[in-house]
Amino acid sequence: MQRGELTDGSLVNLLRSSDAKAFEAIYRRYWHQLYGFVYQQTGSKEEAEEIIQEIMLSLWKNRGTSHIRDLGAFLFIAARNLTNRYFREKINLRKYREYELMREVFENIDFDRVFSENELSKAIERALDQLPEKTAAIFRMNKLDDLSVKAIAEQMGLSDKAVEYHITKSLKAIRHRLNGFISDN
Repeated sequence: MQRGELTDGSLVNLLRSSDAKAFEAIYRRYWHQLYGFVYQQTGSKEEAEEIIQEIMLSLWKNRGTSHIRDLGAFLFIAARNLTNRYFREKINLRKYREYELMREVFENIDFDRVFSENELSKAIERALDQLPEKTAAIFRMNKLDDLSVKAIAEQMGLSDKAVEYHITKSLKAIRHRLNGFISDN
């Protein structure tokens, strides 16, 4: 019987004894299905490939210690878990970038020189008035109305990345304008 004709259980048993051909058979048998599943979730070919490679590498590294009863279920649960981790990391990275931009905005402000919150609000509004209408609207929706990037993207018919671009662009412009505001006061 050839490796491709073996049952999943037989392949797992062979894998436990470090049979590289059994690993290759598992890889060939499940790669396309796993790729389709992860790609559907992430929308990224590169991320899907990276997640599948991580699953397969983990399968090989833990071949002697893993207790797999249902290979397909095991691989798809691993794919789901790694995809969830990818989204958690992606969300945290985006939030961290926004935090860094806001920190830069406020790092250069000498708040002792800011006379009132009202003046600062007016300076921010003037900065927003200088931005393209769409960019300013996205900033207001995200920072003032507290809408998520995904909600804004759906409402405006844009991609998440386009919304993130507009938010980043507006934060940079506001930082630039507030630096001028502070030096004028």
